[in-house]
Amino acid sequence: MLEALKEIGSLLLQQKNQAPLDILIQDPDSAGRYKIVWFLEFDQDGRFLNVSQEDFKKESYHLYLYRQGSGSNAPDFSPTSRVTQPSKTLKRIMKWFENHKNLDSRLDKIYEELQRYHVQILEKLEEYNNLSKDGKILSIKIGNAYPYNIKLFQDILLEDFFAKIEEVSHSPGICSVCNESKDKVFTTSAIYRFYTLDKECYIASGFYKNEAWKNFPLCRDCFLAIDYGKKEVEEKLRFQFYGKQYFLIPQIILKNWNTLQEIIDILRYSEKQVDLDKSAVRENIIDDEEILQDILKDADDFISLYLLFLDRNQKAERIELLVEDVLPSRIRTIIAKKQEVATYYRYFYIGELLDFCDTKRIFFEMVDKLFRGGTICLDTMIGLIVKKIQDVAYENEALRKKALQGVKSLEFLEKMELVKTKGYRMNDRFDELFAKIGAGLDSEVKRGIFLLGALTQRLLDFQQQMRGSMPFMKNLKSLKMNQKDIEGLLPKLINKFVEYESFHRCEKMLAEAATHYLLKESSWRLSIDEINFYFAAGMALSYETTQTICKGASDEE
Repeated sequence: MLEALKEIGSLLLQQKNQAPLDILIQDPDSAGRYKIVWFLEFDQDGRFLNVSQEDFKKESYHLYLYRQGSGSNAPDFSPTSRVTQPSKTLKRIMKWFENHKNLDSRLDKIYEELQRYHVQILEKLEEYNNLSKDGKILSIKIGNAYPYNIKLFQDILLEDFFAKIEEVSHSPGICSVCNESKDKVFTTSAIYRFYTLDKECYIASGFYKNEAWKNFPLCRDCFLAIDYGKKEVEEKLRFQFYGKQYFLIPQIILKNWNTLQEIIDILRYSEKQVDLDKSAVRENIIDDEEILQDILKDADDFISLYLLFLDRNQKAERIELLVEDVLPSRIRTIIAKKQEVATYYRYFYIGELLDFCDTKRIFFEMVDKLFRGGTICLDTMIGLIVKKIQDVAYENEALRKKALQGVKSLEFLEKMELVKTKGYRMNDRFDELFAKIGAGLDSEVKRGIFLLGALTQRLLDFQQQMRGSMPFMKNLKSLKMNQKDIEGLLPKLINKFVEYESFHRCEKMLAEAATHYLLKESSWRLSIDEINFYFAAGMALSYETTQTICKGASDEE
C-alpha cells in the first residue's frame, strides 16, 4: 500500500512540477479568514528595516513557507505564524530565531535586532492590528525576499520537520519502498497512526526500540511522496460503503504511460464529481456506487486497487479492513450482478445483504469476500438471515419484506459465486419459477417447504382480508419449526381452506405439489434455520408463486 501511495505522490509531483519541499508547505489561510500579512523586514546582513503590511496572496501561499508547529506553544517550522495576539506571535517568531542561533550569522544578527527593536516592532504591530479585524499572519523578509525564496529557511524547515518524525533512524540503510541505498533511513508513525512504537510488541528485532527502523525503513524522498499521495487519496478518493468510510488507493501493476494516465484520470474525475463534504456524511450509498462505477468504467486491469477501511478518532486510528489487489473488473462485476438481481425483484441494494451481518467482524468478512472472492458458507448465511426474520415473525408485512431481502441477498451471492448450491434442476411445471428464484432451491424437500410457505401466506392474506387478523400465524412457532412441525402444517392449512370454502384449484395444486416434494425424503437432513428460511422465502414470494400456479390452473381449466 505504501508503494501505491508513493507512486501516486511521485506522479502528481511530476505532473504539477513541484519540489518535495512543496509537500510540507501548508496554506496559512486554510480557515479562510486570514487576509493580511505583516512582514518584519531585514536587509541582507540581518539589520532591521521596518514593519510592512500587504494583502495575503492566496494563489501563492507557498511564498510564506508556512508549516504549523507540533504543539500549541511551540514555534512553527518557519518564521511565519498566524497571529493570535501581536505580542504572543512576536514571541513565537523570536523563539524560532533563538532556537536556530549559531546556524548562520544572519540568524544571529536578526535575533539580536528583534531583541533590540522589540518595543518599536510591537507598537507598530498593535497599530496595524487596530486598523482591521481580519485575521493576520506575521512573517519575515530578508532583502525583500519572501521566506520560500530563502534557501536557509527551506533547509531549516526540512531538517526540523524530519527531526520531529524520525523516531528511530539508521545510517546508512536500504529504503523498503524504493529499495535504494540511502545515507539515512528511519521509521515513523507520522503516515498512519495505527503504526506505533509506543508498545514493544509492535517492534521487530527483539523488541529493542533502537532497532525499530528495521520494521519498515523509509528514506526522506519516499516519505514525502507517500505523504503527498496519501493526502490526494484522502481528499479525492474517499467514499462511504454502507456507513463505513474507506479510501480507494490505485496501484500500478504495469508501469507504462497508459496506466499512469489512468490513475491521473481517476483522481481528476473524482475531484470533479465527488462533493466530499456531502459524501462524508451521506447515508445513501447508491450515489457512491454509481460514482465508483463511473470512475472505473474505462480502467483496465493493468491497475489494481486497495480499499482501506479506517476507524479514526482524535487519539488513534485502527485498520478495520484492508482489501488488496482488487481489479476494476471486479467492482464492475459486483455492480452488474447487483443490477441483475434488481432487475428481477425491482430493486436490490448491497446494503440489504450487509444488513444481515450483525457484527462488525461479519460485516467486514462479507465486504472482503465481495471484493476479493472466496466462499461463504450457505448454512451460516441462512442462519444470519433467519435470525433477522425471526425478530419480526409475528409482523406479517415485516416478515415478508425481511424474507424477500434474504432471498435477494442469497441470489446475489449465488450470482457472485460466493455461495455454492448443487445446481439441482427438475423437469416439471415449476422449473421456470424456481430458476428465477434460485437462492439454493436445489432439492425436492426445499422446494416443497418453499411451496408450503407460499400456500401459508395465501391463507394468512385471506384471513387478514376476511377477519382483519391472522390467527393461523401462531402455528408457525415464531419460524422455529422442525420437520415434524412442517409435516403437521399441511393438513392444518387444507382444513382451514376447506372451512373457509376457499380450497380451489390453485390452492389444491400448490398443496399437491408441496406434498409431492416433501414425501420424496423421509429424513430431510436440513437444519432448523434452513427449514424456516425456505418456508419464509415461500411466504415472501407467495404472490409470484401463486400467479404461476394459478395461471397454470386457469390454462388447464
